[in-house]
Amino acid sequence: MAEPGIEDTLLFKKVYGCLLGGAIGDALGGPVEGWTPEEIRAEYGGNLDRYVPYRRPPGYHAHFGEGDRIGAYTDDTRMKHLLCEAIIEAGGMPRVGHFGHVLARAYHTAPDELHEGLIEEYYLKAIWGTDKAIFSGEPTNGAMMSNSPIGIMAASRPVAAYQAGFELAFVTAGYAKTASAMIAAAIAEAMQARPTIEGVIDEAVAAHLGFAEQREGPLWFGMRATSFEPGASASNWRYDPNLQFLTAGLKIARGNSDVFAIREPLYAALEWGHLFSEATHTLVVPLAMFVAADGDFRDSVVGSVMYGRDNDSYATIAGALAGAFHGVDAIPPEWIQPVVDGNPEVDMHELAVSLTELLLHESEQLTADASALAQLHVVGQGEDA
Repeated sequence: MAEPGIEDTLLFKKVYGCLLGGAIGDALGGPVEGWTPEEIRAEYGGNLDRYVPYRRPPGYHAHFGEGDRIGAYTDDTRMKHLLCEAIIEAGGMPRVGHFGHVLARAYHTAPDELHEGLIEEYYLKAIWGTDKAIFSGEPTNGAMMSNSPIGIMAASRPVAAYQAGFELAFVTAGYAKTASAMIAAAIAEAMQARPTIEGVIDEAVAAHLGFAEQREGPLWFGMRATSFEPGASASNWRYDPNLQFLTAGLKIARGNSDVFAIREPLYAALEWGHLFSEATHTLVVPLAMFVAADGDFRDSVVGSVMYGRDNDSYATIAGALAGAFHGVDAIPPEWIQPVVDGNPEVDMHELAVSLTELLLHESEQLTADASALAQLHVVGQGEDA
């Protein structure tokens, strides 16, 4: 039972908007994952802004429903809901052990091979640690699409979100971990009462740079001043693909408010290799769409879907970010019920209530802690005074 009035709070609206927005982006993009914009338009008569059926069978890293199950989301959102379970069991921001415990339970109680296959690589990563290389050690986006609850639980605290996002991205490595952490930080900043688009970007970058400076040391890190200014050369000692390509992508997005028009310049600016689910692209594309759309929910999501390639991954991040930024009221009403009906396994409304209640209780504790700390600031008021 929700606390009285909790669903009327801006906090709840942002939490629910983030959870639901991510699921919507995932469900819109899932059926056309890997399609080019030209293929989508030829098949559906324009930009895809409605749910369509899947044409491929269910799979571990795809949808779980039948082909005609409109609004079904993919493994990205299913993993997100497992992270939410870990948050609820931890009573707040989880540690790796909390998430690992949830993965273990989900794996060993899986109702069928499909559910078991979704969990297996992440569960085994939690057990084997560095001995288990996800996707042969490639910098995949596997930790990124499910991590919006980290930003929710660190609402208005992007540095804390970055730290937790980095730790909980144990299923990947290298710059894929920092890309995942930056998305968590961006969502945390979007959870502010009055966020700004540039603030979302700036705080995510600042959280990343602050952590990088601590862990890399001054000699390696000191090259950053000339590395990431627009137009600067990246041929220096320190190399950071996330910031290099994010800078290029944002420059394109800030110069063009048409989310469909920025696709080709982004294609030209972003390196593309053999890996389909590459982490830097999954960082840059949704953030660029969000900026070009001036934060608009519909345009951020549809622009990400129509980008092509791993478009359901881009769209789920864009939806989570725009949903956290504006709240659930900004989501087109016609997009809500199909994704609710198409995924009856999890009640996202009740999940949002639970996370909101945890945040409210944590806020009360933080206030009490701050009050206790403030008492120590009084000079000359010790026991012997």
